[in-house]
Amino acid sequence: MKAIYIKQYGDKEQLIYGELPKPQIAPQQVLIKVAAAGINPVDFHVRNGMFKDSDMHQLPLILGWDAAGEIAEIGKDVSQFAVGDKVFTFAPIAGQGAYAEFLTVDADFVSVKPNNLDMASSAAVPLAALTAWQGLMTEGKLQAGQRVLIHNASGAVGQFAVQMAKQAGAEVIATASSRKRDLVLSLGADEFIDYRNESFEDKATDVDLVFAAMGGNDILPRSLKTLKSGGRLVSTFDEIPHAEASALGIEFIRMWVKPSQQELVILKELIEQGQLRVKIDSIFPWEQVKLAHERSENQLAVGKIVLNIDPTQF
Repeated sequence: MKAIYIKQYGDKEQLIYGELPKPQIAPQQVLIKVAAAGINPVDFHVRNGMFKDSDMHQLPLILGWDAAGEIAEIGKDVSQFAVGDKVFTFAPIAGQGAYAEFLTVDADFVSVKPNNLDMASSAAVPLAALTAWQGLMTEGKLQAGQRVLIHNASGAVGQFAVQMAKQAGAEVIATASSRKRDLVLSLGADEFIDYRNESFEDKATDVDLVFAAMGGNDILPRSLKTLKSGGRLVSTFDEIPHAEASALGIEFIRMWVKPSQQELVILKELIEQGQLRVKIDSIFPWEQVKLAHERSENQLAVGKIVLNIDPTQF
């Protein structure tokens, strides 16, 4: 099968468009004929060698763990899907990815895709939306009436997080650059903070939950200043000592997003009900994956970048 993979870690020039063996499915798995693959920051972090000192991956490695497509084969223990079902998935990052004609994944990590989204938009959902859902609801335990501060609200994860927090009945304070102000407010944010020209820790007070889907710029220690005692600080990237947060009566959680069929079904329903919007930044033919990675790494995207793997399924 055709695939995009790396044989060694490094910059975008390590991405190879070539041939690899078609994967074989286990009894509990499905084989997806991939239509589109979402690009996420974890893709270039892995490509750069984020986990190279672990035993998580074997080279050659296919990148990308967001996919939408059509089920081409089912394992003998799979009963909830049939060949031809149109699905989307977030596959475990510890395995081979979705920049390929075919992807094998446990059926328990797959859901029928939203019926009001095309393949490209469906591929843009799983990892980013699951990260937002788990960060706010599972780890953050967000409740109606609480105040939540969402960093990088214009990013793919942040856009979903703003919408989810509003649907949950929270008061949403959102940070982004000034040129993203209108976008963030259109998603439902109650208050906007231009992080480049304003100190969010001076403007956001008595916050119950901070969700940081970004790192750098001392964002976590500064965020501690916004939280009330008993609040939670959830981070997808950076870490701080738990004792530093605990001394202030704050719980710090460094989260790792997990594949979940149950939560994908929830997201599917929210999208079909019009409660979650999906914003696509750009769609690249997969032969232009280096340009797509460059756009992602340079933080130019407003919304999700998607690779068009199989145009016949669009």
